[in-house]
Amino acid sequence: MSISVSYKPELGASKISDYLQGWEAGFVTAGHGAGATGGFNTSSMILPPTTGDQYATASKTSNYAMIAESDTADGLNYVFKMFGAVSPNMNHYLWGELDNVQLGQKLSGGKGVDFTLAENNVSFNGLNLSAPEGAGREGNPVHEVVYGLMKGNADPLEATLNKLLAEYNLSTAATFDQVAAAAPVAAPVAMPNLVLASADQSWWDWAFAA
Repeated sequence: MSISVSYKPELGASKISDYLQGWEAGFVTAGHGAGATGGFNTSSMILPPTTGDQYATASKTSNYAMIAESDTADGLNYVFKMFGAVSPNMNHYLWGELDNVQLGQKLSGGKGVDFTLAENNVSFNGLNLSAPEGAGREGNPVHEVVYGLMKGNADPLEATLNKLLAEYNLSTAATFDQVAAAAPVAAPVAMPNLVLASADQSWWDWAFAA
C-alpha cells in the first residue's frame, strides 16, 4: 500500500516534521494522572470494549488528540489482563492492523460512533503496520506507534513515515505539498470543520502500564 497524506491546504507549506513537533508540544503527554484515557469506537453494554477499527485519545491538558485506525473491521485489539499476566510485556498492549493515524484537535465520537477531529487535522494513511495476537509490547510496531502518541511522542510514527517516504526520495523534512507532488495518492483535501461534541472516554488508561 502506498502512503497517503490528507491535509488542509493551509498546511501545505508546513514541514511534516514541524507539524509532528507542534502536535507533540500541544498534546504534552498521556502520563498517568496528567494525560488522557482513550477508547475504541465500538460500544459495549457492560465493560468498555477492547476491540474496534478506531482507537482514540485526547489530552486532558489541551484539546489535542489522536485517532489510530484499521482498514479492517475490529482490526485493532487491546490485551488487558487484570490477573494472571505472564509478564508485563504480555499485558496492556495493542495488536492487529494499523493503517491510518489522524492527528489534530477537538476529538468527538466514540461509543458506537466513529471518532473525528475538528481542527488542524491531518491523516497519515497506508502505514500498513501489523502485529499478531500474542505479540506483546516489545518489537510490536502497532503498539509502539499508538502508545508513543499516547505519551506525546511521535518518534515511532515519524520513523514509519520516513521509511515509507524514502520510496519517493523524501522524508518528514519535506512539506505536505512536496509529498503530494511526489506521491499521487497524497494530496490536500477539504477536510471538514466539524461541530465539536463531547467524546466519551473509557476508563482504559494505557498510561498506568508504563
